[in-house]
Amino acid sequence: MTINKKFLILPVVLLLTGSAAAQKRLDLNWDDARRLAAEHNPSVKAARALREQAGYNYLAGLNSYLPQVGISHSVSRSGGDNSSPSTGWSASISASEDLLNLRTVSSVRASRIAKEKAEADYLDASASARQTLAGAFVDLLFAQKRIEVQKKILSIRQENARLIRLKYESGMESKGNALYTEALAENSAVSVKRAERQLVMGQRALLEAIGLEGNAQVTVSGDISVPSFTLDEARVNRALEKSPRIVSARKTLESANERTSSARYYAMPTLRASQSYGWSGDTEFPQDGQWSLGLSLSIPIFSGGPTYYFNTLSAAKKSLTAAEENFKAERIALAASLRSGYDDYLSAAETALAGISLLKANDERFKEARIKYMAGKISFIDLENVEQNFVDSDLNQLDYARTAHSRKLSLEQMLGVGIEE
Repeated sequence: MTINKKFLILPVVLLLTGSAAAQKRLDLNWDDARRLAAEHNPSVKAARALREQAGYNYLAGLNSYLPQVGISHSVSRSGGDNSSPSTGWSASISASEDLLNLRTVSSVRASRIAKEKAEADYLDASASARQTLAGAFVDLLFAQKRIEVQKKILSIRQENARLIRLKYESGMESKGNALYTEALAENSAVSVKRAERQLVMGQRALLEAIGLEGNAQVTVSGDISVPSFTLDEARVNRALEKSPRIVSARKTLESANERTSSARYYAMPTLRASQSYGWSGDTEFPQDGQWSLGLSLSIPIFSGGPTYYFNTLSAAKKSLTAAEENFKAERIALAASLRSGYDDYLSAAETALAGISLLKANDERFKEARIKYMAGKISFIDLENVEQNFVDSDLNQLDYARTAHSRKLSLEQMLGVGIEE
């Protein structure tokens, strides 16, 4: 489909302004919808912001490896009953640096792990948003097609009602059959209206999945045929190592392991070096200088209390054990979900492909039955049965194909296919 570039950006701007969007029309293919969602979807933007926040926190934490430098300049005035008031000035520059502090090292490693987990969480949020978007996109695509099918059924049944009414009036058909075909046509008209309302609901759902406000008329273009998808064991094994949800669970495990190491470091000594140079005197810029150099070794004995270290370490070890089990459970669940999901997809795809042949056959049978009925070779009941089989096949085929699309989208989410892909 060719996209009118003039209406590609303008409707988006109007959609964001609210009521002005109600008068506009937005024509989208899948790439258009995906690009708009990557830019506007709130959950994707929030996850992206959290990823960037974790990155900044990690960069901030790296500063703990660098010397801490400070400059001070102060003035004081003092006196007493037996002394005259005097003013004292001082200025100094100082620097200090940890030479040995394993807790600082652990804190930086924890920040790095948190950054990597935030990156995995962003990819997971992107995959989830993509599934929601793709589901809304496909729903709208099938809603558009369903209206076409319902209108075709309405046309068939209106024509049948007209023909049966003529045959009834000529004494060749019963009144009950005439009333029945007219009732079917009336019900088909209701079905068309219901399909039109479902279309509007699908438009709203797609706008919501993209992250846009408004009530614009949205039209989508794409393929509604049965989608192809292949999942072998090699791809399952790759997902068990690299899918965002597994990476996120692994980073949670690494974080728990780092907390355990950090708890052990509470019993480790720390060594800190410091130096300063200062000036003091009775003028604002004193000339008398002094310097100092120092090393400070701190060995915790009962820091936090007599049992603090042991209880903190025990709690961290239990947290690590829980994280290990949760990681195992996540891998088992993903593997089972992928394999079962693929079986569901294959069943849905095979049903939809078989339904294509059945639909063609019922379409041909209906055409033949109508000719035979008009020639008086079959009864009305026979015609109605064949017609109903055709109608059911036409509507069912839409449901079969939509189910196959849904199963494929679920698999892609579990594999971590993001909104940028």
